Formats: sequence, structure tokens, C-alpha cells
Amino acid sequence: MSAPTGISLQGRHNPLQLFLFFVPLTVEVDGTAESGSWRNRFVPLAPGVHQVKVFFRYMFKARCCEATLRIEVADGQEISLEYRAPQPVTSPGSLTFAR
Repeated sequence: MSAPTGISLQGRHNPLQLFLFFVPLTVEVDGTAESGSWRNRFVPLAPGVHQVKVFFRYMFKARCCEATLRIEVADGQEISLEYRAPQPVTSPGSLTFAR
């Protein structure tokens, strides 16, 4: 049996941004969106190149603090990503490869 293929995503925000504890984080891969926890989660993917977008809904904005990253996943590879919400929610977020 081969290892799972996909991305592991960890969402982070400043603990003083209390409202974000109650807002789900959305991960969109190649146009398919899934909302869920800010905690570490796994998104299974087929091998290949994928467009990953991460954002959350806040007040009247459906895609608040959106961040985008293009990744290439090999068969059996798990890529770790980290999303960081910005301090002012009017800025874009940060989506990077985790270390």
C-alpha cells in the first residue's frame, strides 16, 4: 500500500483575533472548495500540479484574506502547507510551504 498523496494544511492566526476561532477556514483546490477547521488537516489529491487557495468568510466578504499557491504533488507525497491570517483582515493571507 502506498503512502497518501495530498497536502497537509495548518491554519494560523493571532489568538487576539477571537472571531477567527468561530470562522471556518476554506481550502480550495483546482476550484473545489472545502470548509473546515483551522487545525491541521489532510486534503487528498491526485499526483500532478494543483492550484491551492485558502481563505475564510468574514462579514460581507466571501473570500477574506485569500492566499494562493501552485504546487506539484508526486505519487505518495504529502506536502505540508501553512496558512497565516494577516493582522488586519483587509490584507491578503500568507500560504507557504511548512518546515
